[in-house]
Amino acid sequence: DSIKIIDKRNKTNIEGKPYFRREIEIMYKIRHPNCVRLFGNFEDENYCYFIMEYIPGGNLFSLMRANRNTGLNIYLVASILRQLISAIYYLHNLHPPIIHRDIKPENVLLVNDTKIKLTDFGWSNYIDFEGEQRLTFCGTPIYLSPEMIQNLGHDEHVDIWCLGVLLFELLTGTPPFIGQIRVLLMSNIINVNISWPSPPRLPIDPDAKDLISKILKRKPSERISLENMVKHNFFIK
Repeated sequence: DSIKIIDKRNKTNIEGKPYFRREIEIMYKIRHPNCVRLFGNFEDENYCYFIMEYIPGGNLFSLMRANRNTGLNIYLVASILRQLISAIYYLHNLHPPIIHRDIKPENVLLVNDTKIKLTDFGWSNYIDFEGEQRLTFCGTPIYLSPEMIQNLGHDEHVDIWCLGVLLFELLTGTPPFIGQIRVLLMSNIINVNISWPSPPRLPIDPDAKDLISKILKRKPSERISLENMVKHNFFIK
């Protein structure tokens, strides 16, 4: 097992409610082969301790960094994405549904060469009832969706957006949205101005490009569903 330690003193929101309480509650509910398990927790005055499943293989970020000039093998990418889609589909179909809201390479752990587990439910939250949208600004800048940047409220479609960003990054070694300064990066995300690889970099696989284009839609409702994602030719082939 491994232990995650949270400093309680800096994990409160504006109303002073502890974030980690919700994280604990959510993690106890989750039972999925591609999600990290929480076995127990305890706390003292300053810290909260999570006793979690130990995942030995590091995370996707280190694997990507080692392959940043070429991107990862397309078959491995398809396998990783399929497992993530399974985990996200499970979360979105719980009662009440859960949105992860922070899908990124650092939060995808490697069990071995081919199996992954999603971790870090610190930003996760419930969609309390159908159609409710949350207004919290969270996540990692290059993984933020247009609706989060514009603070328009968001729902489970933010997780779908993140899968598109991740798919692009795994295949190319670079993020789909770039900008030397934050305001430029945010503008490129809002306008879905994707930096497709140009020579001398290898072009992206045409089926992968088509899938990414169907995921990275500015309007959340236009993004391809998780069910249709796995039926896409990128996975079929």
